[in-house]
Amino acid sequence: MKLSDKVDVKVFILFLLKNVGEPLEYNTINDIVLQDEFVNYFDFAISFSELLDSGQVAEIPGDEVNKLYTITQSGSETLESYESSLLTVIKERALRSALRLLAFNRDGTRITSEITEQNGGCNLNCRIYDRKRSLFSVDVFVTDRHFAEKMQFNYEERAEIIFRGVLSLLSGDVNFIFDD
Repeated sequence: MKLSDKVDVKVFILFLLKNVGEPLEYNTINDIVLQDEFVNYFDFAISFSELLDSGQVAEIPGDEVNKLYTITQSGSETLESYESSLLTVIKERALRSALRLLAFNRDGTRITSEITEQNGGCNLNCRIYDRKRSLFSVDVFVTDRHFAEKMQFNYEERAEIIFRGVLSLLSGDVNFIFDD
């Protein structure tokens, strides 16, 4: 699912700025918009520039090195008119990814996953780590590449939930799983 219509790209940018709820640097906005590959870099750069020129996005006065941008009242009004044109699945996935990226950028947390071929199947390695240490690491061997890719996709979409679930299981907080 790619957004190629210029209006859709602008609405997408406005949607993310409004729902993130805080001013952001250009590079952070760029990373958020591009991370799920709904928009390509050139469409983002052109659309963002046009949103600035039209006053729908504004630079917040202050630090010239770390310029921050936010949605304006005009941008919010435009979003109200056109938001329904974006598919719900795109909005939900993009917002979840955006909030995860922002949270992880604050404390340096990263999520990775990798599939490596092994004799007779594939090994899926899933990790969560911060600047200082590994917070979570699991290796799973499966005989089917397609199944490994499905597991990898699920992990990347829900890494925080999986991490919390494993912690709950290990600490005994989810006893219903062990009940007969």
